[in-house]
Amino acid sequence: MELNAIKKLMEKFANRKEQLYKQKEEGKKVFGMFCAFVPIELILAADAIPVGLCGGKNDTVPIAEEDLPRNLCPLIKSSYGFKKAKSCPYFEAADVIIGETTCDGKKKMFELLERMVKMHVMLLPYMKTEKAKELWVEEVKKLKELVEKETGNKIDEEKLKESVEKVNKMRKLFYKLYELRANKPTPIKGLDALKLFQFAYLLDIDDTIEILEELVKELEERVKKGEGYEGKRILISGCPMVAGNTKIVELIEEVGGVVVGEESCTGTRFFENLVEEPTIEGIAERYLKIPCACMFHNDERIENIKRLVKELNADGVVYYTLQYCHTFNVEGTRVEEELKKEGIPVIRIETDYSESDKEQLKTRLEAFIEMI
Repeated sequence: MELNAIKKLMEKFANRKEQLYKQKEEGKKVFGMFCAFVPIELILAADAIPVGLCGGKNDTVPIAEEDLPRNLCPLIKSSYGFKKAKSCPYFEAADVIIGETTCDGKKKMFELLERMVKMHVMLLPYMKTEKAKELWVEEVKKLKELVEKETGNKIDEEKLKESVEKVNKMRKLFYKLYELRANKPTPIKGLDALKLFQFAYLLDIDDTIEILEELVKELEERVKKGEGYEGKRILISGCPMVAGNTKIVELIEEVGGVVVGEESCTGTRFFENLVEEPTIEGIAERYLKIPCACMFHNDERIENIKRLVKELNADGVVYYTLQYCHTFNVEGTRVEEELKKEGIPVIRIETDYSESDKEQLKTRLEAFIEMI
């Protein structure tokens, strides 16, 4: 039941390094980013390239621990290690790295990272008040000025409108994918869907749109024929799973579950909400709506999880956190309480990038799947 669109996705990913460096040779600037809060519309409007950065492998953690503490989020350590080892083509291609103040670990890591690469850090407010909105609009304006300076290209109204339309088009296709996954049986494996989200941060946006268009058609055909995957339907909620990190999804689907959705930055937080107005203010408004755990009084995220459970016909929730990610881990207490009030089965999983806990996690997930 292999999907042609997923085959094409893997081919595009295999060729992305060569394509990216060719684009650089043609004079395009590359902006590396860690997070879904970075407004890629501004980068695209300046005829530049936004690209995600490596950070999903355990291999680079030891070299990072030469400078960083062991009791730090593996994503932060892995990312830093990739740059220190010069082993990530996206890091090495980037002319500027755009960071953001989503957590203390990243903020302090950026102070070390800027010794190795040019950085710009966006000050992300941790509340969604009117003052916070004003601050965030100013941060988006600063990013626009930086991108214009680095590229030498002026971002005018027409270019901004075109880039907003293109990114909105991609988001609408991801929305369609989510609607299709709500069907029983679900027409795509969770592992394939996760790879699509992971690579969407890395691929050229035109390639991502092309793959999504083909995928939607294939999945619509499967739904018509009643083809797909059966099993206990699982929504994953929590930390992002960047490229290379597929452990939990693989384990869930190995023990009889099927992942039908991801409430994460490699999931709904990546595409939820369109930019309504192609202006700096409109862009800022859309990105500040992202319901990340870094926000204070983040009730919106809890309501989102409940809604997604219903919309995706999920049987249970796996709340996934990386070790030492205190932000998502602390919020997990409230999420678990609220889901249990609604009678929604939930299990909390905390792990890192190593293989050492796989059998233990497999046993716990197997018991959870059987229980629901």
